[in-house]
Amino acid sequence: MTSGDTPVPDDEDNQDGTASARVPSPQGRSYRDLTGESIEETLNLASWNPADRLAEQFDRIKSEIEAAITRETESQVAIRDVVFPLLASRAKAPPNAGVHRVSLHDLRGIQRSLLFSGHVQAVDGASVVHQTLPITIVQTAVVMANYLGETGAWGHRIFQKDVRLHPRNGLDEALAFLQGRAQQNEEGVGGISDMLRRGLMMHGELNVLATAATAPWRIGHGHPLPKELLTGTGMPELIELSVPLFRELLLNHRRFVYVPRGTKNPLLQTIGGALRPPEYAIVEDIGAYLAGVIEAGHYGRGRFQRAKVLLDAFRDEAEHKIVAGVFRVSPHAPAQVFYAHADHAAEAALVAMADAVLVETRGFPMLLDVAGMLCRELFPPDSILRPAAAIYAKSPLSNGLTA
Repeated sequence: MTSGDTPVPDDEDNQDGTASARVPSPQGRSYRDLTGESIEETLNLASWNPADRLAEQFDRIKSEIEAAITRETESQVAIRDVVFPLLASRAKAPPNAGVHRVSLHDLRGIQRSLLFSGHVQAVDGASVVHQTLPITIVQTAVVMANYLGETGAWGHRIFQKDVRLHPRNGLDEALAFLQGRAQQNEEGVGGISDMLRRGLMMHGELNVLATAATAPWRIGHGHPLPKELLTGTGMPELIELSVPLFRELLLNHRRFVYVPRGTKNPLLQTIGGALRPPEYAIVEDIGAYLAGVIEAGHYGRGRFQRAKVLLDAFRDEAEHKIVAGVFRVSPHAPAQVFYAHADHAAEAALVAMADAVLVETRGFPMLLDVAGMLCRELFPPDSILRPAAAIYAKSPLSNGLTA
């Protein structure tokens, strides 16, 4: 199940003087600003077309796309002329900040000297949940791969016993237990939450990159300092176990590059959208992000406070040492975000770009896709779903309760 922010309706006067529900965007623009019509017009079935008439709107689709391309092109020119020069000249800009163009010859050299010689390893993970009333099984898996065909695979299963009712329990006790459990589930506590499940997988990926990987360069998926590990998702032990791995990989090893599949950062989106392939930009350090997550965290007392001390010490060490940037390798693919150590960000961008250019239509590091594919193949959902289904089929519950 996924969830997102629910837009809060607001009132805005229509041209006819009536009130209209306004759905605000992240930039505060109204629904009419975004679409050219009111939400009432959109939802009025009288304005909708039957399926056999949708093809008649091809001319409008064509004009809308052409207009959007024109606006985007004009915006890109303005960003390149005005915003790009500020990346390097602004106060507190990270080292090598700004936009850099590379040659395909350089990328081929990285492919030969690092990627295809096995000097780069990529790590990706997967998490599968099988949930029933008697038991919840969480399978977490991590795979490491390089282009020499050498792989490492690790998997772990957690068995959470959700409900244990004894025949001697009275009806009132059973109902109270179940009602309490339902309330816990609605509040997202009392069990292995989705956030904790993601945190376990991310820790596994981090652990492999920091301790099991042996290649000079290492590619990770997502953010190098995910909120799930910085906050512990309710478990201070997760913070205590993660901080030494952060320090080992990000501050000691330093030759890493993390590439997420997408970003919500408007600055990185804006810069990336104006890049021309093959270009990359080093944009900002993530010190503010790190401090913000730690300051906003609810670390409580006792062991959480000890974990907070570890985080504060790491934050002081890591400040201004990890940077965020964007790269683009193909006109057919969107720009990609990357994170790297400030001392090696330029080379990290080249490593990611040399890998991403292998699949121009995606423009995403192929070795990460290989690791993810192997992880899904080696640890498929069926590996827990089918055995569980077979066991349930043999149980008395499959044919009803026995007397």
